[in-house]
Amino acid sequence: MRIVVLGTSSARPTLRRNVSATAVEVEGETVLFDCGEGTQRQALRAGIRFSRLSLVAITHLHGDHVNGLFGLLGTLVLDGRERPLRLVGPPGLGRLVEMGRALRLFSPNYRLEVREFSGAAEVFRGDGFRVHAQPLNHLIQTQGYCLVEDDRPGRFDVARALELGVPAGPLYGLLQHGEEIRLGDGRIVTPGQVLGATRRGRRVAYCLDTRPCEGGVILGRDATLLIHESTFGDDATIEAAEYGHSTARQAAAIAKRAGAARLLLTHFSSRYAEPDMPRLLAEAREVFPETLLAEDLCAIDLGPAPPG
Repeated sequence: MRIVVLGTSSARPTLRRNVSATAVEVEGETVLFDCGEGTQRQALRAGIRFSRLSLVAITHLHGDHVNGLFGLLGTLVLDGRERPLRLVGPPGLGRLVEMGRALRLFSPNYRLEVREFSGAAEVFRGDGFRVHAQPLNHLIQTQGYCLVEDDRPGRFDVARALELGVPAGPLYGLLQHGEEIRLGDGRIVTPGQVLGATRRGRRVAYCLDTRPCEGGVILGRDATLLIHESTFGDDATIEAAEYGHSTARQAAAIAKRAGAARLLLTHFSSRYAEPDMPRLLAEAREVFPETLLAEDLCAIDLGPAPPG
């Protein structure tokens, strides 16, 4: 699993930072969270293959999160895409897409499935993973997301299997897939006798744009990586609340409450120059030490799914 941050600025791009989009590559598929202006170019620079794109999940309909969408959908037409694409987001997304069709901003020759969600829901099922949505707390209807790998069976204990008289071969595979087997002497061997504890799938949560809220805690619970907006620093706590955003310190508090393993800060106000970034990181680390600061095109590799 690989997470590639394609844009880290809020509201408008800067010379160093594009607006919001993050790609997650998992099980041979690509999931795109948000699609701000310039997302396609950032994806090209990062080596993201949109031929593998299965899902585009939009948090809300502010321009810095959706203005790149029509360009992306049109490029998929030029690329000769044939496989279906699911597009999910809050109410109003379908109307936006239909407007784009009517104005011929894009004319898909692939099946585009648009679904709107306003509450908690499973919005996508991939091969070995799923994506959940949860409402956040912004100025308009906003959804956060969590990509969750399927749980993996515990590790197979070969020595124990041999001790029980299970011959090497196809019977191992049946046990690893949760099926009990019958040996030649009539004895039954169950998966629980040869498999260790189930290994929980990894979780990547994406929470943009939002005030600190319970939805962020729910999405970030036990997350391998929580990606959370941190538009402002401590100097603008009141302003953050007024405009429906979070500070770096507040994002860290959400990560701590949720029990996340790591926090990735993103969606920075353009008022903060690059020399200001270490201060925002320090404010967050006072609350949650396992905090990272996102840069455009930074990649976090969580490695392959653990074998069965």
